[in-house]
Amino acid sequence: MRLFDKHSPFLFLKPLCLFSNVSIFGMGSVVVLKRNFILIILLALLSETVFAIEDKTFCVWDPVGRTGPVMTFYSDVIPKAQAWGLRLKFVAFTEETDAVKAFKAGECEAVVITSILSRQFVQFAGTMDAIGAINSQDGLELAIATLSRPRAGNLMIEGNHEVVTTFPVGSMYAFVKDRSVDTIDGFSGKKLAILNDDPQMKKFADLAGASKVNVTLSNFADKFEKGIVDIVIMPALAYNTFELYKGLGDKGGIINYRLYYGMLQTISKRDQFPEDFGFNMRNYMLTRLKEMNKMVRDAEDEIPDHYWIEVNQFVKDDIDHFSKRVRLSLQDNEVNNATALKLFWKIRCRLDPSRGECKVSPDKKNMREKQLSEKKHEEQRLVRKQKQRQQNKIQQEQQALEQKQLEQEQLEQEQQALELERIEEQKIQQNRQVQEQQRLKEQTLALEQAKLEQERLEFEQEKLALAQAKLELQNNKRSLWDILFGWLWDWI
Repeated sequence: MRLFDKHSPFLFLKPLCLFSNVSIFGMGSVVVLKRNFILIILLALLSETVFAIEDKTFCVWDPVGRTGPVMTFYSDVIPKAQAWGLRLKFVAFTEETDAVKAFKAGECEAVVITSILSRQFVQFAGTMDAIGAINSQDGLELAIATLSRPRAGNLMIEGNHEVVTTFPVGSMYAFVKDRSVDTIDGFSGKKLAILNDDPQMKKFADLAGASKVNVTLSNFADKFEKGIVDIVIMPALAYNTFELYKGLGDKGGIINYRLYYGMLQTISKRDQFPEDFGFNMRNYMLTRLKEMNKMVRDAEDEIPDHYWIEVNQFVKDDIDHFSKRVRLSLQDNEVNNATALKLFWKIRCRLDPSRGECKVSPDKKNMREKQLSEKKHEEQRLVRKQKQRQQNKIQQEQQALEQKQLEQEQLEQEQQALELERIEEQKIQQNRQVQEQQRLKEQTLALEQAKLEQERLEFEQEKLALAQAKLELQNNKRSLWDILFGWLWDWI
């Protein structure tokens, strides 16, 4: 770096040197050398006092941790940033959502995350991973170069947040547990991993007829291995980093057709950095694009050939058409940024003007499609209205029939209730008669028993009377004999 570069903290001394006609690196008289020496000493003393370097912390998602590939890659920024008056510190997070939480909590001034989560801060930059939007390596490099220009800087800013770097991690492929799943139609009924509630993959699953399984970067590989999910969308870098070969096993494979480019992006808080920090970072990362590309190619080369599932042109065209449906649907839902999609359309058509989509600009096409859509919606509205009328008529007739049936049922229930009451009353009467008969029978039996008891008592009384009479008779007979024998005894 030149001493008086526009970013140098010693720029204010340039007029002093010009005024004294002294070049710090000039070669001449002893006086010049002495003056140079004095200035160098002054600059050294002032560098740590007047121009203190600011400390800034970056929260970095790296699945491996402090020694991971993302931390290693970004560590080269540290000496470069010192020239910008910044001393950077990188803190690793193995869970991406934790890095975002720390960033929001003010624990760091910048965060390195995937574009899935960066969309919440800067929608334009988050749209860079829109499915099918960037469809070639040339298109990727042109897009990053375009967005690194000064006049494109505002596109990377939203409120107090700015995307200062975009780090492509390679093509995103479909890793499938069953290699017979090699078309979009094959996704139907399968379990698709939805990383960090990604709206793009949720729409992808809906349109493909796949079921959604929520995952995070810390658990998706385990769920893929255990069969909790059938399909994960990941770059080649994830094959070894997350040991996805365990989930692929002997029957799995990787569909060899790019769905989109995965992105790591650095989001900064603008009020915490110099105004030109974003521009400097984007241009610095642009110089390292070849290094990134080599890292991606090496990762793809490390995957065994037998895992790659080759597809024909028909399948590729079908994937492109499906990708467009997903992409535009998310634009209608305001998930994807319309300006970003238009820029990427221009890049695709600039690199390949023969593409069918390049015949009409998106604005005109969107207007025509909007008109057709409005006409279709109006027709559908009328059809729905007519259908609603018919349904209302059928519903009214059905309600009338149900009301009649209800009344009939109520009448039958009332009749049944009356019949039940009659039967119950009849049962009660019968029970009463039975009880009365039983009472009379018991009463008669009691009377008969009383009569018998009375007769028994009378019989007992008669028997007792007879016994008494007999006794009296016997007594009377004994007295007579006693008199008779007593007289005879006295006479003798």
